[in-house]
Amino acid sequence: MKLTIFLTLFALLPFSTFATEQTVTLTVKVSNIPRGQGNLLIGLYDSAKAFTKTPLPQSPKIPVKGTKPVHARITGVKPGTYAIVIVHDLNGNGKLDKNFIGMPKEPLAFSQNPKIPMGLPSFDACSFVVGKKDLSLDIPLKLK
Repeated sequence: MKLTIFLTLFALLPFSTFATEQTVTLTVKVSNIPRGQGNLLIGLYDSAKAFTKTPLPQSPKIPVKGTKPVHARITGVKPGTYAIVIVHDLNGNGKLDKNFIGMPKEPLAFSQNPKIPMGLPSFDACSFVVGKKDLSLDIPLKLK
């Protein structure tokens, strides 16, 4: 009897409960690359709290081999609000180098191409929405 009740309830559950959440692919075209050296560090962030501190695990690091635009594919992105920070790590040390007053010494860029104030732009100024379809963004590096 208990097995029959369990099977009946199981049959009534929508199948979508057991489906994996839909994800999309985000393609980022990075342009305005000044030199064919180092790496592009593309950080994908899903909150203001994590912004510029803790990128999502699928954030890629791409070796730079020339000055032509680079297309980076980020897979497994769930619908939501995100922001991207790109650093052209010229010397390959894995971080954005800054001068003695904290100004960037390496090219960088933010999604939505906001005006960069003294300091960092906000997550809101850089954020974009990912829906249920693949998305492409064009983000040019700023050279200074």
